[in-house]
Amino acid sequence: MLKRLKSYLHQRRRPASNPEPELVITTERDEERTLLLIKSGVQRSVEPIIGETVLQIAETHQVEWNSFCKRGTCARCRCIILEGEELLSAPNEAEEARLDPEELEEGYRLGCQAKVKQPGDMTIRHAPYF
Repeated sequence: MLKRLKSYLHQRRRPASNPEPELVITTERDEERTLLLIKSGVQRSVEPIIGETVLQIAETHQVEWNSFCKRGTCARCRCIILEGEELLSAPNEAEEARLDPEELEEGYRLGCQAKVKQPGDMTIRHAPYF
């Protein structure tokens, strides 16, 4: 039953008649600031901090990332990695329990769980369910 509910919710959050708006990624970045955070059309280029989560970095740089639990259960910090997925930690148990396998394949992560493991160019867009 849980799998059917997840499938239903997965279909509800991606209506076919209302696709996500096209994203324009800017390539101008400071040499030291290589993490581009995108939230509701606002883009902010910030310096990634090795060992910190995407959510921690967003909060440090005052990007409202909408989080609630910070444990990986609420998924309000859900995001999609558009560039630099290899620079982040692998999905952990909390992400595997909360996100569908298809979501993980598509590059969705939980901002509170995805940690920066090495510097480089990353583009991450906040993509909550609601």
